[in-house]
Amino acid sequence: MNPTHQWSEDDSTIFLELAEVFVPARTEQISTLLQLLPARVDEEFTMVELAAGEGVLARAFLEHFPRCHYIALDGSAVMRARMTRTLSHFDTRLEVLPFELAEQAWREQLPHPLRAIVSSLCVHHLSGEGKRQLFADIAQHLAPGGALLLADIMEPATPQIAALYAQQYDELVQQQSVTLRGSLDGFEQFQRLRWNYFRYDYGDPASGDQPSTLSDQLRWLHEAGFNPVDCFWLRAGHAIYGGFK
Repeated sequence: MNPTHQWSEDDSTIFLELAEVFVPARTEQISTLLQLLPARVDEEFTMVELAAGEGVLARAFLEHFPRCHYIALDGSAVMRARMTRTLSHFDTRLEVLPFELAEQAWREQLPHPLRAIVSSLCVHHLSGEGKRQLFADIAQHLAPGGALLLADIMEPATPQIAALYAQQYDELVQQQSVTLRGSLDGFEQFQRLRWNYFRYDYGDPASGDQPSTLSDQLRWLHEAGFNPVDCFWLRAGHAIYGGFK
């Protein structure tokens, strides 16, 4: 993304069109999150997703856990409208609500206890201290044994690692563009939009993205009361990580 850029409804529209190409190994990430959820398939429980987007992850959880109640929060009216329309057949099992990630009100209004809170490509919009506070706030709403599971971009520890992630991400999007669309059109849009954080925004204090290192986030999770905490998947600078209460 471009420096100083803040997420807009135009970005939501672009992401709806190109997410399958831009998100590394999306199907594999969803499968990993499903396997990590601390619940039996036949259990009744409530979970929350932060920045649920068009509802790709919501659909997977609602189908896999047929008795779960799913609260999907998103700040984009475009995303909420798409999710409400495409997942309407889940009826009362799905609630689609607006939120602003950095605000406190929605955190205080979360139901208790929750089995899990999940998010994808969301918490990197918070500063380090913002993430630390978010983890602490979420921990208060999870039932014993519940989980906070996050899929997001990681801040590289060094420029050398950033260059590696940038190359890996470019190569992966190239592959996905050819596999999913039969051409490099998706990758060309990826380049034109300067979407590769590791190539264009890393190290720029004016960037609208604020990823933190994986080691810092695992420490903040532990400080918030999660144990164990771990990284469960990592590819091209994108990780699935989290903790259990």
